[in-house]
Amino acid sequence: MPSISYIVARSYPGNVIGYKNRLPWHLKSDLKRFRQLTTGHAIIMGRATYDSIGRPLPNRTNIVISNRTNPANANDINVIDDTILYWANTKEDALFVANLVSILRKTGDVFIIGGQTVFSLYGDIVNRVYLTQVFADVPGDAFFDMDFPTSDWKCTYEEDWPKNYSGDDHPFRFSIYVRKKYKYRYELLSHFFTEQADKLKWLKNQVPGAQKIIEAYVQENLQL
Repeated sequence: MPSISYIVARSYPGNVIGYKNRLPWHLKSDLKRFRQLTTGHAIIMGRATYDSIGRPLPNRTNIVISNRTNPANANDINVIDDTILYWANTKEDALFVANLVSILRKTGDVFIIGGQTVFSLYGDIVNRVYLTQVFADVPGDAFFDMDFPTSDWKCTYEEDWPKNYSGDDHPFRFSIYVRKKYKYRYELLSHFFTEQADKLKWLKNQVPGAQKIIEAYVQENLQL
């Protein structure tokens, strides 16, 4: 299965990631990097995060986890569309759609983008964390408290950015952490399927036309 990555910005100190459903800073440079890293990929988020953004992010498969049903949910997703919005009721269903779309589009990562509750759902299977630490003491009501002990994680990249007058309110540090013991997920797609019958129809419509892609993916990963 595609690998799970977190992409998150938090304050240092405090580990704040949000306040009143908004980012408590503006970092133009970091937003540009976020767009570059996630474009073309499946991204998973909670409803509050989606509401704060206000729209599906373009050129991405936007998967929103929500307890509430949404009448605009498009169960007949066309994976060739550049921008997709899908509503899921559980973390398993969100990952099911993200896995399938990632395989069909031949992308290597599924990105979890927030908020606090959604980050907590996938902590046992995340392999990579793209972390921005914002050097600012800010108020917050949402937090990302994940630690990166050297026994389990290694930092593969680190870069400091100064405060500037081109759209970055605070200095910050961008780092990439990779899990030392990589979490391979061998589950079949069907194991993630837990939702309503109309997904069966969607899956039936999507998979046959891409059977060769799926078979090639399986054969390639069986060699790991």
